[in-house]
Amino acid sequence: MAQESISSSPGTPVVLDSCGRQVEFEGQPKSVFAVGSEAPSLLTAAGAGDKLTHYAGSLNVPFDSSTSQAVANAERVVEDSHHVSYEMIINSGADVVIGTDITSGVDLNSLAERLEEAGVKMLTVSGYCAGFEDRSTGGLSGFEQIYRDVESYGKLFGTEQAADEAVDAMRGRVDAAAAKVQHSSEERALPLYVPAAGTLGSYGHESLISEQLELLGMNNVFSDVDKRYFEPSTENLVSSSADKVFALYLPTGSSSLENDEQVIEDLRQRPELNGLPAVDTAGAVMPLNYYYSSPGPLAINGVELLADRLAGQ
Repeated sequence: MAQESISSSPGTPVVLDSCGRQVEFEGQPKSVFAVGSEAPSLLTAAGAGDKLTHYAGSLNVPFDSSTSQAVANAERVVEDSHHVSYEMIINSGADVVIGTDITSGVDLNSLAERLEEAGVKMLTVSGYCAGFEDRSTGGLSGFEQIYRDVESYGKLFGTEQAADEAVDAMRGRVDAAAAKVQHSSEERALPLYVPAAGTLGSYGHESLISEQLELLGMNNVFSDVDKRYFEPSTENLVSSSADKVFALYLPTGSSSLENDEQVIEDLRQRPELNGLPAVDTAGAVMPLNYYYSSPGPLAINGVELLADRLAGQ
């Protein structure tokens, strides 16, 4: 989204850029409907967690204690954020809805216009702008998009100092994580999304996991793919000659993939990975909870976890 406060002087509107769409706020929103796992953490980091009144998303997210409390205090609308509807948003009475791919498959501009007519503003989490056709990330890296979201929400809710402090702390943590790892080897890394059932997915250079790996001295084998997410062919997977496999998975509490060991075993059983030695090499497969690569503050935890593993800690 590359959210940026264009005007935030007292008495004047605050204008945020949401994936290239200008959203004007005459005053501070009193209530927020968060769609997906990123918005609650971004709001909390910005010092505005108390504005969260409605949440559509999983509770199996490794939130920090402040965000967990904010989510617990909010009304749970639906577990699967993809099932959010226009009616759910309107019926919530929230002033603004902040999320990811709100109502999947629906044109974002059309939805935003309908909501605006009903008195509800809509903002998209910046890290998902690259996943929508004709949307703009403003040329910002994934981490910079996270920082800008936090800063923007701080300006919107009048909590700039808390937001600025949070961003400074996140920058320091990312720098410290990168410093833990030797950057001379430039090993080839294959980032995968491992579903409980179905086709393996992977990530191009528009993804945050690709940025996390590059920060730690790894080369994404699909860095030349101009996409955030795609489904590679078996030939692409095997010919990648990856040295390490970074396997993202989503624990739900009810699937066959609930821990790292199960993910590693699943990959070793997948016929499309036959011929890729890294899958059977001890220590070469590094599972990671998907939420640690999503475009919110948990991505900072994610790069720290990856740095520790690559550094052998």
